[in-house]
Amino acid sequence: MHSVSTRVLSLAGEAALLVRGGRIVYANARAEKLLGGELVGKPLTALFSGEITEAQARVFTADTTVCGRPLNVRTAKLDDTQAFFLSEIGFALTPVSDAFLYSMRSALMNLRLSQDLCRARAEKLGDAELEERLCSMQRSVFSISRLLENASVVRAAAMGELKAELAALDLAALCRTIVESVSLLRPDVRFRLHAEGELCLLGDRVLLEQMILNLISNCLIHAEGLTQITLRLLPTPTQLILSVSDDGCGIGEEAMSTVFERYRDGYALSDMGRGAGLGLSLVRGVAREHGGTLMLESRAGSGTSARVSLARRISPSALGTAAAEAPADMGALLTGLADCLPPERFAGKYLD
Repeated sequence: MHSVSTRVLSLAGEAALLVRGGRIVYANARAEKLLGGELVGKPLTALFSGEITEAQARVFTADTTVCGRPLNVRTAKLDDTQAFFLSEIGFALTPVSDAFLYSMRSALMNLRLSQDLCRARAEKLGDAELEERLCSMQRSVFSISRLLENASVVRAAAMGELKAELAALDLAALCRTIVESVSLLRPDVRFRLHAEGELCLLGDRVLLEQMILNLISNCLIHAEGLTQITLRLLPTPTQLILSVSDDGCGIGEEAMSTVFERYRDGYALSDMGRGAGLGLSLVRGVAREHGGTLMLESRAGSGTSARVSLARRISPSALGTAAAEAPADMGALLTGLADCLPPERFAGKYLD
């Protein structure tokens, strides 16, 4: 079995490792070139952080730093053997793909059609159909705004220009505000938050809010059959670990290798109506800017969990200095969730 595995991994198109008992028993030529030096015999902990080495999931993909290099790591377990595949992370400098253009054109077409009808019935204020069209038009406006904001962050991350404006922030309070507001907008889904007391870090509130809303949006859009979304915050001495999990359909193993790069290529026109695929790339960029990593665990039929680690970078004496959490910004919420809210949520009472 071991010899078969090593022969297969030697032919892999990316860096590959085989691990048993916590030690590397095989590394193909690409892995040795990527990481440098002799790898066989080394403990896995010499390469990866505890987030990777202690993960219990049979299959996961993660964006992390290995030997000082940002890499994407995928793994699969079989009995007592674990295979790791490593590739260099490549943000597209201009995330303008067919998916991006399709999303833009679809939203704009909806705008034009709605505007034509509104123009024809402008004198009939209070008309139920007109109000419905106005809501649909406004939803498209927010959808375009979300697309452009996400693309801007991904592009900035790709070019090394994403700069977080760090300030003391209570991440638990921010999560509570988001969960309470999203629960009102999507009462058909149960939202739960597990976080105790104040959990502070130095962070950019706008970027972190955008990151969390993208994770929730991904669940609502892609996790077919979900009934619940759970947010958890786990503090460590140096990090805050945020996980966003759903109980939906999960992601098949074959899709895990490209889940961070959906906007680049290889995804069907029939799937484009579910977004341009920038969300996880944005999460990855924001996490990296906050000294953290992103890990995605999923199994078909068993739900998906995205886990983001964020460096606290705040002294114990400053833990109580975070400003009081501001009320939810409805504009940010409607933008972040534009693709997974019904049109009626964009009526005037929500916009006011």
